[in-house]
Amino acid sequence: MPAPLPIVTLHVHADGIALITLDDPSRTMNVTSPELIAELMAALDRVATDPLITGAVLTSGKAGSFVAGGDIKDFVGAHDRGMTEAEAFEISHRWNVDLRRIERCGKPIAAAINGVALGGGYELCLCCQHRVLADDENVRVGLVEVTIGLLPAGGGTQRLPRLIGVAPALALMLEGRRLRPAEALACGAVDQVVPHDRLVDTALDWVRSHPKAVQPWDAPGYHATDGGFDWPAERAALLERTHGRYPAPLALFDAVRDGLPLAIEDGLRVESGCSATLLPSAVARNLMRSGFVHRQLAKRFAGPPGPYVQCLRRACEQEVAALLDEGVAPALIQQAARSADWSALPWPAESAGSTAAREAFDTEALVRRLLCAAALEGIRCFDDGTASTAAEADVGALAGIGYPRWTGGVLSYVETVGLVHFLAETETLAGKHGVRFTPPPGLVERARAGRKFYDSAMENPK
Repeated sequence: MPAPLPIVTLHVHADGIALITLDDPSRTMNVTSPELIAELMAALDRVATDPLITGAVLTSGKAGSFVAGGDIKDFVGAHDRGMTEAEAFEISHRWNVDLRRIERCGKPIAAAINGVALGGGYELCLCCQHRVLADDENVRVGLVEVTIGLLPAGGGTQRLPRLIGVAPALALMLEGRRLRPAEALACGAVDQVVPHDRLVDTALDWVRSHPKAVQPWDAPGYHATDGGFDWPAERAALLERTHGRYPAPLALFDAVRDGLPLAIEDGLRVESGCSATLLPSAVARNLMRSGFVHRQLAKRFAGPPGPYVQCLRRACEQEVAALLDEGVAPALIQQAARSADWSALPWPAESAGSTAAREAFDTEALVRRLLCAAALEGIRCFDDGTASTAAEADVGALAGIGYPRWTGGVLSYVETVGLVHFLAETETLAGKHGVRFTPPPGLVERARAGRKFYDSAMENPK
């Protein structure tokens, strides 16, 4: 077997500056795989120890792409593999230890960002003392992990606030913003924006003229400040916006709040601790499934809804009508939908809604009942073939009736709750509210056999 081609190459210019190029031959885009990181660290060790090397420029050999971040197809399986928080902590901690070696190698390093650098790819850039970005409308940089239920776990929660300020950094990270070159330059996320043909030369020039460069947080006397940021009020507002359904924004917020007053190494440990609660979680799995793994399938639901979506919509409308007939106020149903982050809950065309409420309903009980009604219909449709795969059932629910994103879709929601627990809940609801909550045979069989919907149906769209 021929030796595998290298991912990282290092070329030393005559003036002693090394050009480090990332180009994984096995992938169309670079990702922060263990193999890439191992080769990058070996290259950086040479930069640090070779007296003939005076600094380095880090760039990518992929046209239009720097580094895309982590491998989502690997991350999405963390929950189902039973990853522990201790294991998740170590993933982030090892990554942070390695990245810290880059900025502490004792020689100036500039990033020549030739294309998209998101998530871990941009965190790699933040470890360099200078960032030069290609002036291209298709280029984006940003820390977008919160959109898939994670937080920047390679130092992003600690470096970006120290670089551009707490309020701007939190806004960018919590929104998962993808910054265009001019936006990145304006807020300080990069230091220069230049045409593609001047990118590497500009980075090389900066290294030549800054032989003693260090990160701001490594300069003597550095002390991070929050600019009077109102932490309690902002966290309360964030909790209200996320309805407590999305753990990642709150964990990200806490990582910045608790890590900022500390030395950078201690702040990075805080970040790893906050990250450890997310990667093994069901919500992160759900958001990664729906946001990336099933992205192509979602395009099929961009047009008019098919028979499956109509079935889900009808089930939701019938449950809303039943609640109205039981005397539940429409405002309370709407409050439950908002609490679930279900902004497009289908409503019945008409309902008597005239009886007085027979019992007191709390919001969470209504949330579970509404989610359960749609999920049961999703299971029936999956069993009878109206939805041909688990992925189709989930994506159809998300795109067709606005089922809450944190659930991952109707079948992912059942797996999140746990099939045995969900089965018991449906049996209780059936005894209390009628046969429409009777668990389908497919649910009963799977719960008894310990078999999940995705055990044989975790297809990845081509």
